[in-house]
Amino acid sequence: MSRIVATSLLAITLAVSLASPTHAELTPWDQAKVTDLAKQLAEASNSLYGTFYKQPAPQVGSGQGNDYRELKQEVRRIQSEAKELAGALGKGEGREDTFDIYENLMQLVRDAREDVRRVFTTKDVQDRATAMRQLLNQISPYYDPDAQPLQPVMR
Repeated sequence: MSRIVATSLLAITLAVSLASPTHAELTPWDQAKVTDLAKQLAEASNSLYGTFYKQPAPQVGSGQGNDYRELKQEVRRIQSEAKELAGALGKGEGREDTFDIYENLMQLVRDAREDVRRVFTTKDVQDRATAMRQLLNQISPYYDPDAQPLQPVMR
């Protein structure tokens, strides 16, 4: 009888542990470090923006025109959100006050990552995007305990 009880308890414990997802902890907030990362992110977004706008636009009839224009707007909005995040953190605003800005930025990044798969970009643009990705991977654990590192975009 005790074997049945032990087996039942083991099954219940296993079911409960599988049903309740484990969450990682947020990285302890370090205002100076997060602010510095956000400043670097704003600089990297400026560099990405400038480099993206210097690359040649797709040729008419290439089928990339709409995707290119959409990506162009996303890059501009990423630059704007990164600048806003750096500014807010620079004024001393913390995680709670800047979380929505971070979330908006990450949504734009996710959208741009989808669009970039359909648009030709130069190596310079890819290098600038890599720099941004590396900074986002450093700042994300301060905002999202379950943040997964962004991987290079596969085409």
